[in-house]
Parts: sequence; structure tokens; C-alpha cells
Amino acid sequence: MTYKLSKGTYYIGDPAYIIRKTQKGDQFIKKLWDLFYKDMNKFHKIELDGILLYLMRTEGGDGIFDGVGTDTGVFMIVEMSQLKDEDIFKQNIEPRGCKIITLEEEKIIEVIDYNLEIKGVLKIETH
Repeated sequence: MTYKLSKGTYYIGDPAYIIRKTQKGDQFIKKLWDLFYKDMNKFHKIELDGILLYLMRTEGGDGIFDGVGTDTGVFMIVEMSQLKDEDIFKQNIEPRGCKIITLEEEKIIEVIDYNLEIKGVLKIETH
């Protein structure tokens, strides 16, 4: 599955790392998991509460893959300017256990065999 990412700064990592454990955050992640687990083997493009998210599962489940860690077995890709709701998202995200990348132009993002590639920018293998 292939999508286009527009110019911007993106978070790549476990959704649980940036979604806060508040009432609103818990409601948001529950809705997110409900949508994702309808077909967990698919590379998803999900719009939830006006926020565009891309989600994929790792082949190896929990772990650290090319410097990106997950306790949920899932990676989320999201353009960070969307993360304004402080009740849902952490605001000061440290690039530890995740990747934060800036795209100066539109790029193709693809997942093949549970491996993530942003063409010419980043590859993450998850087995």
C-alpha cells in the first residue's frame, strides 16, 4: 500500500508514546484501535477527529526496529502540526524511541511485508 505524504514534520513511532492518558486521550486511542483492528495487517490511512494518521503493524510485534520502539506492535505516522489538542497529545515530544523527520517536499510512503519506507528518506524493517 502506498500513500503520499505532504511537506511537513512527521512523528513516526508508537501511538501510545504521544497520546496522553487522559479521558480524551483514552477515548481517541480506543477509537483509533477500533478502526485499526478491523484489518490489522493493512497499512491504514485514517482520519480521526480531523487528524490524518497512517498506521501499520510491525512484523515482529513489540520491540525496537531501526531505532523506533513500540510496546503496541504498531507504528503511527502523523504530521505534527495536527497535534494541537493538549488533552489528547503530548506537546513536547523528544525524539527518543521514535523518529521525527521533516519533508521539504511531497514523498511516497509505502509498507511492503511490514517494512516502512519513505522514498529517499527513511527505511524501517520490522522483523
